[in-house]
Amino acid sequence: MPQKDYSAIIQSILEKQYLLSGKLTELGAYQDKNYRLDLSGGKKFIVKISMLPEERDFVKAQTEVLLALTGDYYPKPIPTQKGEYQLDIILDDLQVTLRVLPFFEGKFLAEVDTDSSFLADFGKFLGRLNKEFAPLNNPILISQSHEWDLARFQESKNLASYISDPELRRVVLFFFMKYQEEVHPITHHLPKCLIHGDANDWNVLVQSPGSGVRGPGSRVLALIDFGDMVYSARINELGIALAYALAGVEDLISLTALFVKGYHNVYTLTERELSVLYYLIAARMCTSIVHAAKKSHEQPDSEYHQISAKPSQELLLRWIRVNPFLFKEKIMSACNLPYTRKEIIEESTVAKITSRKKFFSSNMSLSYDEPIEMLGSALQYMYSADGKTYLDCVNNIPHVGHCHPKVVEAGQKQMARLNTNSRYVYDSLNEYSKKLLSSFPDSLSKIFFVNSGSAATDLAVRLAKKHTGRDGFQVLEHAYHGNTSTAIALSPYKFDGKGGGGKGDGIQVLGLKAYGLGIKTPDSRLPRWNRGIPPAAFIAESVPGRAGQVLLDKEQMQDRVRWIRKHGGLYIADEVQTGFARVGKYFWGFELYDVVPDIVILGKPIANGHPMGAVVCSNEVAKSFETGMEFFSSFGGNPVSCEIAKTVLEVIEDEGLQANALEVGDFLLAELKSIKSPGILEVRGTGLFIGIEFVKNQKAEEPDPETASAIVAEMKNRGFLLSTDGPYENVIKFKPPMCFSKENAKELIKELTQILDQQPKDQRLRTNDHRLRTTD
Repeated sequence: MPQKDYSAIIQSILEKQYLLSGKLTELGAYQDKNYRLDLSGGKKFIVKISMLPEERDFVKAQTEVLLALTGDYYPKPIPTQKGEYQLDIILDDLQVTLRVLPFFEGKFLAEVDTDSSFLADFGKFLGRLNKEFAPLNNPILISQSHEWDLARFQESKNLASYISDPELRRVVLFFFMKYQEEVHPITHHLPKCLIHGDANDWNVLVQSPGSGVRGPGSRVLALIDFGDMVYSARINELGIALAYALAGVEDLISLTALFVKGYHNVYTLTERELSVLYYLIAARMCTSIVHAAKKSHEQPDSEYHQISAKPSQELLLRWIRVNPFLFKEKIMSACNLPYTRKEIIEESTVAKITSRKKFFSSNMSLSYDEPIEMLGSALQYMYSADGKTYLDCVNNIPHVGHCHPKVVEAGQKQMARLNTNSRYVYDSLNEYSKKLLSSFPDSLSKIFFVNSGSAATDLAVRLAKKHTGRDGFQVLEHAYHGNTSTAIALSPYKFDGKGGGGKGDGIQVLGLKAYGLGIKTPDSRLPRWNRGIPPAAFIAESVPGRAGQVLLDKEQMQDRVRWIRKHGGLYIADEVQTGFARVGKYFWGFELYDVVPDIVILGKPIANGHPMGAVVCSNEVAKSFETGMEFFSSFGGNPVSCEIAKTVLEVIEDEGLQANALEVGDFLLAELKSIKSPGILEVRGTGLFIGIEFVKNQKAEEPDPETASAIVAEMKNRGFLLSTDGPYENVIKFKPPMCFSKENAKELIKELTQILDQQPKDQRLRTNDHRLRTTD
């Protein structure tokens, strides 16, 4: 594009063709040339020169549309003395198109705070514009297309790779996924018309009330720059405008409803259009963000692109917290369109619980006295049927986040390609095995795939028995290793709990004491086994969860492993809860104690909620298992599971989730430990695996499950999902998805501190029993 100063040439043309003479000042522009013309009498104009010859027909079509609009709040071209609305001129042998447009005095939307009256008026304004656009069918504009058109949103997905911030990139990709799922299938059914296509905060001019209002609303003055006009879904106009107008707004849903109501009262919207508006607003924010990221990558020394995208970034991180089901209900209601009301949803939830009781045994428990019906989720957030958005602080199975877009995509693609069993040869099995084993010490070189952590425990027991020729096992007090018969037999939490049958033969329970194993007697004084045979293995959760998120003593762990190996046994590490970087400092929990297991059990987070488990062991242990009997798991290691699990590892690495677990975990631990409350005995844990133990009396250390569960119930009321754990259910456990951020942690601390500050004054935290059913 020529960079020459054309001011003298332009001034000459303006004087001859328009009889306009004044001071010409060049303005910034993306690819065209824009000038402001100031006449001596104070009147001003904009001189716009389209520098691309191929856009001549589009400029002409744009002029025709602008002239067809009623009202004086659009930049309608000023005619020449001959009545021409645009001139073809030559600048340095380049044919360009010149137009003179009115100049509007006022502030841009980006420079003022929006409020309810403005958003309602802005909605009416765009409704009137689109209604006037509807009968216009200029073939040039109908065929017009550009990359910012929301109908082409998915084409920009690859640009997300330019976003350096992993949290922002993750959220952007989530909305690309949701657009594909929610919007794309109905795009061809959405009403279409010509739309402005770029009603952003620097294209909307506003005036304060009482200052000579010219627009149809109390504050809308004008809409400028029709260069992105496109024939597209009508609802895209609202999605684009709201993506900018909502920046800095506190009550996002209510003010969106006012905007939509204003539009709908002028130009009737359909239920189908409104059903996707939530995702279209996000789509426009994402479009701005990915294009700014690309520009910043191409021009790293320029701060402009990041600054211009900052409002969209901030709003998008707030937008994902808006419950899309409540959003839809509110805007449908604003437009008097039928939609299932909250009260009906609540009745439905009750009915579903009643049906559940018919279908399932009573020992299939629910969390909370008032169970939650969940309709959707997004990374560390969950959306309930009653309209709440919950910050998930306790569900560790969706390890890298609920509905993580890369994990979802990996599963969808592989399911559409191949899903079979490990008796066939396919790349994903070898690729994932290699990647997973690379995270372990070299001595752990063999892997078996199953379909759950419980199945992995079963197999680990078989391996240990076959390798040692023994049946006995040492387990930790309060341990939990799964729900199969074999796993229950190794789980004091189950066999010593309600309905348990007690400890079986050959099981020795090692007592926990504070942070240590509690074994104080010398090895020679340990109880002897039946017929004097030592155990096959010592099995331990790396950080016992059901015991209350207890960190084990490093020296005692090392002593215990030395003892078991000295007597010919194995060490089995249960990483179902703590594996895959959750402990922060290390990738595996057993690394906390500087010991290497002989066998490792994996489950829960391995595939982000997809049913999968694995056993990793030494070559020597695997060799002992090769007796001629085939090992086969129908679903273990299938291509879909392997692709999903491989993606989980990639996401942990790409998004720096281990570093995040360490940083956020350290911050949370420090903040929790700084809380002064007589009811807190101890805060313990590591990374994103933390427990807060409550007692009634610090000296007697009397457990206080009532307060712990009541706090969890109150946190639920405030939008935070937590649960209790420990032998007495007096430990609040914290083990969120790994994308849990420091901002999330600050919110958690703020609410928890408020509740604890109220505790002495509010005896309900003592007297009401909000006992919770916890997940294993």
